[in-house]
Amino acid sequence: MSVSYERLMISDSIGYTAIVDPKFKTNNVTIQFILPIDPEKAAAYSLASSLLTTSCRKYPSIAALSRKMNRLYGASSSVDVSKLSDFQLLTARFSALDNRYALDNEDILGELLEIIKACLFEPNIIDGGFSPVEYAIKEKDLLDTIDADINNKRGYALRQCSELAFRDEPGAYPCSGTREDVLELDPVSTYNAYKEMMSTASIEIFYVGPAPQPSVPIELGKMFASIKRTAPALPQFVKPSPIKSEPAVQTEKMAVRQCKMVLAFKTDCEDYTAMSFMNHLYGATPFSMLFTNVREKLSLCYYCASVYKETKRTLFVDCGIENSNIEKAKDEILKQLHDISEGRFSDQLIENTRSSVYDSIKTLGDTPGSYVSWHFNELVRGKRRNVAETIEAYKSVTREDIMAAAASLRLDSVYIMEASGEECDDDA
Repeated sequence: MSVSYERLMISDSIGYTAIVDPKFKTNNVTIQFILPIDPEKAAAYSLASSLLTTSCRKYPSIAALSRKMNRLYGASSSVDVSKLSDFQLLTARFSALDNRYALDNEDILGELLEIIKACLFEPNIIDGGFSPVEYAIKEKDLLDTIDADINNKRGYALRQCSELAFRDEPGAYPCSGTREDVLELDPVSTYNAYKEMMSTASIEIFYVGPAPQPSVPIELGKMFASIKRTAPALPQFVKPSPIKSEPAVQTEKMAVRQCKMVLAFKTDCEDYTAMSFMNHLYGATPFSMLFTNVREKLSLCYYCASVYKETKRTLFVDCGIENSNIEKAKDEILKQLHDISEGRFSDQLIENTRSSVYDSIKTLGDTPGSYVSWHFNELVRGKRRNVAETIEAYKSVTREDIMAAAASLRLDSVYIMEASGEECDDDA
């Protein structure tokens, strides 16, 4: 049996995608709640979603829910919060062994659906709010996560540059809010945010498993039908960020040994395939122009890489450098981009990049999560391509397309983390 794909709408604002691949031994249900980033609500939504797989009315503690999961042959549940364009994604994942492998013919999938119903629709509520015990645990976890943000210096620098590039746009705001936002919440206000999230979020559901399971969308449809929803359909994720008339520059001194620099470039190019190909050639592979020239040949930095954010049409280049090499590295990063726009790169580099892109695409299906990411990204782009069609699209990218993509980029923002000279621990 080959891999199959089916998409249907459970309601006007709830999409359902089923991917069947016989090689898997588990049934996986991923539910994404999609909301516009709102500085006044982001922290509350984040905290509320984290409580959904902690306990529920039927299993009123972390230990009780964990025991139930363990009895289902090690079933699992988790929630994570992320940001895409100007939207907050709250993603709940549930996974359990397929019924075929049950020792006593248990209906594991049926029990997993009951757990989903209990966790998402029957939270553990006490005195009009989430259970104080579980709330305190998850509040601390979220505060620890926010406080630890600065410890990953590379990630911190990228986020600072993103905030600079998207200033005054929703996408500039942290997806889990700030420490101050979290401390203003309590179990009751967070429960109210949960109810608002359930009724107003656009929802995308993905099932990945070894065989068709027609009962899954039916049961999930019944669950969501119990809620009065006023949610919109899947939003338009592509929100190009306006290009500044002059690049914005922000310098921050910190107690680090290795300085960080991040450059944000913006484009009006609508050809995602060409921009993606150019990004791989420029700085997203171990043989890219940035890696080969800026890092290896000129030894101007410890690392130098690029990533393209298609929904904001923004490309970021980040590097770890010495203070003395900041300007030299910046000039060389700009030069490499200019060289691509002028066609100063080899045919061999094009072919190496093409092979790397193909290899990356062909990993689709290695894990259930890879299927979810692929099909969700295609929804974001408004497309529905399979692997073969995507590879054909990359095959059609020409040298001229790559040059035009590079030429369309304009430097928008620069964030620099300088070493302050103070004593410091090792930084990443």
